[in-house]
Amino acid sequence: MKIPLKFLQVRLPDLSFLRWKPSDTLAVDLGTASIKVLQLKKANERWRLVTWGILPYQGGTEGPVAERKLAVVSALREFLANRQIQVKNVVSSVSGNAVIVRYVRLPKLSPQELAKSLRYEAEPYIPFNIAEVNLGFYTLGEVLEEGQKKLDTILVAAKKEVVDQRLDILVEAGLRPIIIDVDAFALENAYELTRQLTSSPKPQETLVFVNIGASVTNMSIMEHGVSKVVRDVFIAGTTFTKAVQRQCQVDPKTAEELKRSIALLLSPAEREAAVAQDQKQALQASTAMLGVAKDLLAEVQRSIDFYLAQGSDRSVQRVFLTGGGANVRNLDGYFAQELKLPVEVFDPFQGIEGIPPELEAHPEWHAQLTVAVGLASRHEGDAKL
Repeated sequence: MKIPLKFLQVRLPDLSFLRWKPSDTLAVDLGTASIKVLQLKKANERWRLVTWGILPYQGGTEGPVAERKLAVVSALREFLANRQIQVKNVVSSVSGNAVIVRYVRLPKLSPQELAKSLRYEAEPYIPFNIAEVNLGFYTLGEVLEEGQKKLDTILVAAKKEVVDQRLDILVEAGLRPIIIDVDAFALENAYELTRQLTSSPKPQETLVFVNIGASVTNMSIMEHGVSKVVRDVFIAGTTFTKAVQRQCQVDPKTAEELKRSIALLLSPAEREAAVAQDQKQALQASTAMLGVAKDLLAEVQRSIDFYLAQGSDRSVQRVFLTGGGANVRNLDGYFAQELKLPVEVFDPFQGIEGIPPELEAHPEWHAQLTVAVGLASRHEGDAKL
């Protein structure tokens, strides 16, 4: 069964090596604190994990751009060499304030006609100089508006500078970039992949995905399998770490360790137990993280409210957390308590074969690889602009 692809494929520069006949693809999720690399292989409607890696690199979210680029390229080259990976075709993605996603209604044109007139049609919706962005679109269906046929369309604009930075890194690492996707759509593709591999019925409900990365949190709302809202905010994993660092007066490394080991204390009983056991640092860290969780929750609620305001018959049934930040202990419980909705940490490896023991033993790594799993389900030519 073909996976319904919810993405906007950014048009890549006309590089001669991109004409190379495609075969296998490698997913590379270039985060601000780590690189996630993953390859899936499909055979007879089944998918198997071929290789994977989570590569922290020196440079992180701060420091000169050139130094961070060198760190990323070096980490990628070393990983590819150590694993003896021969695959060159690579799928990557972008997100953040350099990427704009809009849900718009455009004149009913053929895909070819729309592609030709896209810059003219898109300009009113894009707050960037239209000459400085790569554009892509995906049509959701046909609607009738004021007696005229129009296309419900997802429109994306990604600043060329950001896309070029991704391409430069991948090319310098010896790879052939064939698709630049959007993080939020990769999340939805990962969900669709696991749903089909586990023979789950097509969801007749509205799902919210919250992908908490190091510096950006991607939110996506999917109604009955169709993308409806995409939004990025800048309350993320590093925000939690810095809050713990300030509250506990510790160095960044210790703050990161506390963030990973200490659970959010959600009830008076839990806090009283921590006081009775003189767990001062746990109380401090929990207080700091709860403040950040509250701010992130407000952004999630804002996205949900925006979706609900678009129709009186709309409702949300489930929330999935993913990304490294989803591993903050009790964060899912806090969101469920406040949103009054089922909330769970999404596992992108449901139904995928060949999961090695070391990955099985660390479910906290699964959430970090969700975007990479969604990217790994892509291949050149699976959609056209």
